[in-house]
Amino acid sequence: MANSAYPKGAQRILSAGINFAAHTIKAALVTTAYTFSAAHEFLSEVGTRVGTDQELLNKSITGGVLDADDLDFGAMAPGNTIKAVIVYRDTGNASTSPLLFYFDVVTGLPFATNGGAVTIPWDTGVKKIARLKLPVFPKGGEKMFSGAINFETDTIKVAAIPEAYVYDPADEFLADLGAVIGTAQTLAGKSVTGGVFDATDIDFGNLAAGSSIGSLVFYKDTGSTATSPLLLHVTDVTGFPVDTNGSGVSMRWSNGAAKILSLIPA
Repeated sequence: MANSAYPKGAQRILSAGINFAAHTIKAALVTTAYTFSAAHEFLSEVGTRVGTDQELLNKSITGGVLDADDLDFGAMAPGNTIKAVIVYRDTGNASTSPLLFYFDVVTGLPFATNGGAVTIPWDTGVKKIARLKLPVFPKGGEKMFSGAINFETDTIKVAAIPEAYVYDPADEFLADLGAVIGTAQTLAGKSVTGGVFDATDIDFGNLAAGSSIGSLVFYKDTGSTATSPLLLHVTDVTGFPVDTNGSGVSMRWSNGAAKILSLIPA
């Protein structure tokens, strides 16, 4: 299969349950005896691992990209075929250590141990270990990976943005965008299930004529535009851009698997 996030691990990321910067994050090697399951939640469900799990050292979170030093598992006795690398948060107890990522598309894997040293290099391109790409704002991605955003309990609002807005990956707070159209709406009925974020559809009400909505922005409302972090910039909306004419404007979220946002690869 392809590299993936464990749904329950992704759910924790969206619910501020994982702080990649502060928590102890480790990598484990598994053999062909292990089969990935989206239902697996904790390290205890993985079964036998090969060698000694390695902590991710010199971790960095930059622009929603997680990186760390390459892994060195040292010499490994012959007799095993390493199939994949599993990344998890180590709580000190395998029964409570959440599984986060599963990587089996890695240079050199599968690999038969032969007594020599085993090293695992992370991707040197834009992905590194893991990357939160668009529609996530890079600075918002940093906060998500650092456990600063809880999509379930934080006040998340949606603002309609003028078509003239030019996306800038450096934008961090609502104030960076300038004027919005109409009044931002608070998301109700929020849910985070298996790494998928959803909420009740929204209604902006009647919007005065003369504007053109080009996109939507999701942000965590702190009460100040200068400190309200930008989270998502959504441009793929049916009917956009839309010119306001005094009538009501409402938004329906996708009924597909991705809903508003999914951290699980399609």
